[in-house]
Amino acid sequence: MITQCQSCRSSALSPVLDLGSHPFSTGLPLRSYEPLRMFELALLQCGHCGLIQLRQPAAAEDLTPLVDWVTYREPENHLDDVCDRLAALPGLEDRRARILGVTSKDESALARLSKLGFTGVSRLDIAGDLGVTRANANVEAVPEALTRECGAEIARSQGPAKLVIVRHIFEHAADLGQFIEGLKALVAPGGYLMLEVPDCTRSLALGDYTMIWEEHSVYFTPETFFNLLDRHGFAPALTMQYPYPYEDCLILVARRDDSVGAADPVAAPPRVLALGRDYGRRFDTVTQELREKLEAAKGKRPVALYGAGHLTASFVNYHGLGTLFDCVVDDTPQKQGLFLPGTNLPILPSAALLERGIGLCLLGLAPEVEPKIVGRNAAFIAGGGQFRSLLAASPTAFLGVS
Repeated sequence: MITQCQSCRSSALSPVLDLGSHPFSTGLPLRSYEPLRMFELALLQCGHCGLIQLRQPAAAEDLTPLVDWVTYREPENHLDDVCDRLAALPGLEDRRARILGVTSKDESALARLSKLGFTGVSRLDIAGDLGVTRANANVEAVPEALTRECGAEIARSQGPAKLVIVRHIFEHAADLGQFIEGLKALVAPGGYLMLEVPDCTRSLALGDYTMIWEEHSVYFTPETFFNLLDRHGFAPALTMQYPYPYEDCLILVARRDDSVGAADPVAAPPRVLALGRDYGRRFDTVTQELREKLEAAKGKRPVALYGAGHLTASFVNYHGLGTLFDCVVDDTPQKQGLFLPGTNLPILPSAALLERGIGLCLLGLAPEVEPKIVGRNAAFIAGGGQFRSLLAASPTAFLGVS
């Protein structure tokens, strides 16, 4: 349990929302209500810098996937522009410069940099470089394993990197300070560290509680992210923000400069603090609105969910809506016959939409994916079925459609 802010180390932490105990959201049990790993999910907000964070971050071992087929998909439409800007950074004129990715999520960026002529491109190996050998270990293992000592040893044996790329795992770190020091040890003096994280501003503003996930220890906005490395011997080089329908991508590029002293933490503007307070206060109201609207829909025809991932599990379990749904639809072969964690909802192929007479199906998918799903299920729509999104940011948001 944290007693100091993960970012600025202030002890001025205030409760935002306590959701209680919930199951591992990607556990997918073989039987309904099968015992699963449970996590206490409560949010705090730093009264100084404004960062929202889990009160009790989970240990990496507890977050290890139960199966070996878990995949991660991050937005990539912006990466061509990002890599062009990285390639133009002062000091990267030599295309032989060592560029290091930290996880498999970085491979698409590394491939683009290779196409731009960089020949010293590689990424860390979880077992060989970080010493994590437990079965199914994945990106969740990296922030805990990459300590300052581990990073220094990698730099000694392989050479420090001119650029280290870290996409969409920084928010997973249970100890931000330790992870930053581990990453810093990989970077050559004068080299660069690139961090990419999701922007939680829209979810906070719209009251979307699927944002909360046991794998994410911290929840950034531009105000709490872009000055984060100033206190760790890095000088800012670039900040970028790329819009996406669900959550934007925030990118911070900073140059390692050991002469930079520890800067005083930047105080958050009042609107950032208000964003967290309001997010917590609206939870009960949103839950009641969802229940009333789903009960009305269920009174006409059965209601289903689409997508057996953490967004759907979060939506159902946090708001206590499991008894209002008939099933979860997901065509992933490995998920067939399993259950949504914390519920008795079976995971079935999309044919179930017609077979079970579903009238309303809520999509637990990124908004940019929704048109593909709708296009594949024309017969369901022709029969009077409706798709809506459980995400507040979607143009087809369930609570935003009358």
